[in-house]
Amino acid sequence: MPDSLAMSVIERLASAHAETLRIRERAQLLSEASFEGLVFHVGGAVFDVNARLCEMLGYTREELLGDQLLSRCIVPEDVPGMLQRVADGFEGEYIVTAIRNDGSRFRAELQAKQGKLGDQPVRVVAVRDVTARERTQQLLRESEQRLGNLAQATFDITVFLRDGVIVDVSGRYEAVLGYTHGDLVGRRAIELVAEPAVHYAAKILAENRPGVFETLALAANGESIPMEVVAVQTTLDGIPTRMSAMRDLREAHKQKAERRKLEQVLEQSQRLDSLGVLAGGIAHDFNNLLTVVLGHADLLRRRLTESHDKELAQGIVDAAQRAAGLTTQMLAYAGRTEVGPRVPVDLGALVSELRTLLDATLSKKANVVLELTRASVVLGNRATLTQVVMNLLTNASDALSGEPGTIRMRTRHVEKPDARFAHALGTTVGPGRWLLLEVGDTGVGMDETTQARIFEPFFTTKAKGHGLGLAACVGIVAAHGGAILVESRPGHGSTFSVLLPAMDAPSTAHAGPRSPLRTGARTALVVDDEPLLRAQLREALRVHGFEVEEAENGKSALFQLTHHEPSVVVLDMTMPDLSGIEVLRRIRANGSRVPVILTSGYHDAALDLDPGTFQGFLSKPYTLAELGDVVERALTTR
Repeated sequence: MPDSLAMSVIERLASAHAETLRIRERAQLLSEASFEGLVFHVGGAVFDVNARLCEMLGYTREELLGDQLLSRCIVPEDVPGMLQRVADGFEGEYIVTAIRNDGSRFRAELQAKQGKLGDQPVRVVAVRDVTARERTQQLLRESEQRLGNLAQATFDITVFLRDGVIVDVSGRYEAVLGYTHGDLVGRRAIELVAEPAVHYAAKILAENRPGVFETLALAANGESIPMEVVAVQTTLDGIPTRMSAMRDLREAHKQKAERRKLEQVLEQSQRLDSLGVLAGGIAHDFNNLLTVVLGHADLLRRRLTESHDKELAQGIVDAAQRAAGLTTQMLAYAGRTEVGPRVPVDLGALVSELRTLLDATLSKKANVVLELTRASVVLGNRATLTQVVMNLLTNASDALSGEPGTIRMRTRHVEKPDARFAHALGTTVGPGRWLLLEVGDTGVGMDETTQARIFEPFFTTKAKGHGLGLAACVGIVAAHGGAILVESRPGHGSTFSVLLPAMDAPSTAHAGPRSPLRTGARTALVVDDEPLLRAQLREALRVHGFEVEEAENGKSALFQLTHHEPSVVVLDMTMPDLSGIEVLRRIRANGSRVPVILTSGYHDAALDLDPGTFQGFLSKPYTLAELGDVVERALTTR
């Protein structure tokens, strides 16, 4: 071979070798510089890996060659799936859990691709550590879940709109509106707005205005549902979209109305309590004056001899007693209505006894229907309960306005008062033994404004009347531990419902015979801060044969009692320095057993005292005969 030809062959071989080296260097550089691990295998037998994979797994190249890679570096549960993909010639991405040489695990994304090395099929797999990405995606999913849960808890429906058309919806739309997903998607949102809110909603949508609004949604059944809407601009699948989160306000409106109703009941109760305190204070002072007027008029009538003069004095007595009846109503309204201990009262028997009076009092055109449960017995005061029954029936008769109608009165036993009584006036009631008294009429009814004031004193819808009847009923019922409410609509009549504590049977006890008033030398100590009352009592007791001593306050009375014990003490309960109750306690604490008669302008002032500590109670104003009767009983029980 000529030298020139040999040199040419050598040069070509050297060039080819150099090119091979450059290819190998480039391949090695690409392998080492790759951010992904590379695996080259045929049928699962690895014949090459790159440096990045060795770094990722913590093995040498030699340790990864052959058929050991799967068993060493992939968790057992993922191996069958990988072998199946190899068998199927799968090309694409999937994720497995890989194991490092130190035993730690990470999430690996594999991207497989079929290739050839010469004529030999080769499978190339790129391996990427996606632990951080998976963690980020997991956190993102959790965040989305939390936001979804928050939205679901806060809102009922979420609507996505583009150009006013619903493109997606989620939430409780079927339960709230009665539409399916298919019914809503593709419809214009304005079609789901009830008529009264269409104009405002159309303006909001046209301006694409974000914010918080209220509207009326039109349900599938035609119902208008109040909704709160929170609208924001967002994206859906990368496209600008309006998102409106909606909340059903029906329950909120119901609760708001309920809360407002409770507030009105509380306001009314507080107003009535304030007026009751005022009425009670006025009645107390007025009773003191009436006691003086009535007492002196009674004394004057006894001393007069001319019949004409006696008639004039009797006129004063009658007027004072009518004024006393008015103060009794005021005290009833104030909730101070009891006269002595309560006794069982059968309301059925009470109404039967009142039937003749009712026939004369109620409208002749009224059809009175009585549905009285047997043994309709309550614990209370007969006189004041009579006043309640009469007031309610008279009010029902007046509501008929002279037209034919029905007045229905019924009683029934109740153990669990219904929710209506949460808005009642009087005592807060709960489960127990109750008697429900209902008086209804088919009269003109009342609007809400009238109902809100019907129990106020001096408020009346009648041409004649002073407006104290129903106000007194509230006080009487409250004093009995009960509650009262009214339900009415204009043109549909009214029903007054009263709850009172129930009893098993009425009392059949009768008062025993009284002993006659003792005569002879008797002394009485009168304790009252009102000079006029002391003067009247002095004269009245002298008529009954007593020598009278006076004390202007509690301290003076206690001082006199340490030096002399009278036959009886007449003690006012309301005094500026020491109250009558405190004076009574000190008298008994000192061991004295002197009979004590308490006096007060409040009818129930002595109810909380031990009945064994005093021997009589006089409710102002009282007559000369009533004074004598109480003194008689006090002396006979000494």
